[in-house]
Parts: sequence; C-alpha cells; structure tokens
Amino acid sequence: MRIGIIGAGRMGGGLGRLWAKSGHHVMFSYSRNPQKLQDLVDETGSHGRSGTPQDAARFGEVLLLAVPWHAVGDALAAAGQLDGKALISCVNPVGHSGLEVGMTSSGAEEISRLAPGAIVVEAFNTIFAGLLHSSAHHFGDSPATVFYCGDERSSKARAAQLIADAGFHPIDAGPLQNARYLEPVAMLLTELAHSQLLGSDIALRFMNPAGPTESVVSADSLAKSFAIIFAGTGDGSKDSQTLAEDFVAHIPFNRHPVRGRERFDTQLKIFRSAFSNFQCNIDEVVDDGNHVAVRWTWSGIHTGMLLGIAPTHRKVAFSETHLLRISGGRIVEDHVSANLLDLLHQLGAMEFAVA
Repeated sequence: MRIGIIGAGRMGGGLGRLWAKSGHHVMFSYSRNPQKLQDLVDETGSHGRSGTPQDAARFGEVLLLAVPWHAVGDALAAAGQLDGKALISCVNPVGHSGLEVGMTSSGAEEISRLAPGAIVVEAFNTIFAGLLHSSAHHFGDSPATVFYCGDERSSKARAAQLIADAGFHPIDAGPLQNARYLEPVAMLLTELAHSQLLGSDIALRFMNPAGPTESVVSADSLAKSFAIIFAGTGDGSKDSQTLAEDFVAHIPFNRHPVRGRERFDTQLKIFRSAFSNFQCNIDEVVDDGNHVAVRWTWSGIHTGMLLGIAPTHRKVAFSETHLLRISGGRIVEDHVSANLLDLLHQLGAMEFAVA
C-alpha cells in the first residue's frame, strides 16, 4: 500500500517506519526541517521517500495526518484537494487548556469539515508516540489496542489493516462521531502519564469474554466467517469464535427460531444434504460495527429432500439477505430475508402446484 504521511514528527515518523518495515511504501512530508525528512527516508530505505504535502497526497492510496492541532489548517491547505482519499487522523484537538473540541463535535469531525472531499478515519490517537519507536507496544504476547472510527467501510478496513501492520490490535469504535469519546480517552491517558506519573509507556488493551489475548474481529470478518459456516467449507474449529453459544436464527421457512449454535449446525447439515456441489458466495457486506447486513448467493444441484420436495436434479442459485447482530465479538442473532417463491419456482414446485 502507498501511504502519504503529512507530519514528520514522532507519530508520523514512527508509524512510517513501522509500515515501511511491514512492506508498505511511504512518503514523508510537512516538516520545517528538510534534514528530518531525509533522515526518515534513509531509515526506511527503498520503501521511503519524501516530498511536499501535495506530493504525499498524490502519492498515497491512504494518507496519515499527524500534526499538532494548531497546524491542521495549514497542513491540509498545503496538501490541496483530497477528494476520495482515505485520511487517517491521529490528531487530538489539544490546546493550552485541554481539549478545544469535545462532546458536541470532535477534532476528527472538524478535520472532515476542513477537508470535505476526504474520507476521514480516526486512529492512533490513544497511543503514545514513544511506543512506536520500540518493541514495548507488544506487551508480551498481547499488542496494545488501537481504536478506529469512521463512516466509510473500505477506508476503515484499510485503517484496520494498517493498525495491525504496525503491530497493534485494531478495534472498530463505530462511526466518525464516536471520535467525541475517543479523544477524551486520549486526554485521560495523558493525565495518567504525566500528572499521575505513570509514564508514557502505558497503553490500553481491550479484552472480551473470549479471553485476554483473543482479538475482537470486525463485523465484516464475522460475516465472511458466517458464510463459510453456512457453506460447510470450514473445518468447524472456528465456529465457536464466530457464533455465540446461544445464537438465534430467524429463518423464513421455520415456524420457530432456531436457538443454539449446535441446533443451528444440525439444521444446516440437513439443509446442505439436499444439494450436491453446494457453494456460497458473498455479494455484498454492509456494517456499522454493531449490525452487519450480508447478501449472499448459494447454489447447488437439488439431489435430496428439501421442504418436502423430492430431488429434481435442477441447478439452483438463490440469494438471501442476513441481518446479523454482533455482541461480544460474535454473531448472536440472524434475521434472514429471502424470496421463497423464487426458490420454489427454480425447483419446479410452483409448476406442480398450478397443475
């Protein structure tokens, strides 16, 4: 991935080094000291280069804004048009008296207004820059958590990947508006580090009921894992990481919900046994961090009993939409929407009914 970095301080420089080390190509920009830019390029080797903020904006598939709050306007003006660019901001709106923006807006939202063409994602704003310059952020086997928030799924996915590539644990904090809650968290960490003398080698680690070292995966990843479970193409070892034990499925052709992961698995096996060459392909995924809608198309040859219909040996391709509710890093509920008349028509059952 090509990353344009606007701000060559400890945050921008530290993340640039980590990303270059993981194979990304970075361009450093926006420094009063040209030698600092050259030093960063020398450290990152063939994966690093330098230029103006406008050069970095043109170069990067993703941009990182890593400047002090008071320099945001100047840095964005120097970058020029950012239409369609994913812009990761790690800027906290800190002034002499603390947060200058909060609760009714956020620094990230203000940056989005200043760069209306950019797709802003907030990330890395709750991590101290010093952790980027050592291996301390691994904290043994458990990497520190980096929260990210934004309104556009593909840009958030890129941010999550870059967080992981920097050696941290990404957690989706929802829409960009939730930066209003992340930025005060950054201030709390600053207070703990300096006023409470805990030092700046501290970080947050998000934990869930799966255990202290388990990652809470994104809704998008859960949806893809659910499609694998539905198709029966996995080995079953990760089912418990995807579906909650008390998972509930609301299926159109069932009079009552299917309750429990084991009962759902049994019903799926019965369903799939009615087909040979059974496959399932995802068409679209839309998520907001708490709910995810996934539309997929399954296909197969009808070679067994299905809904009381004897084998027709017809090829079937059928689309369904699943609204999934996520809690505790797992899918806890599935509401299925599908056109059963289309399925019956493909099986020839409608023709038999008319006859």
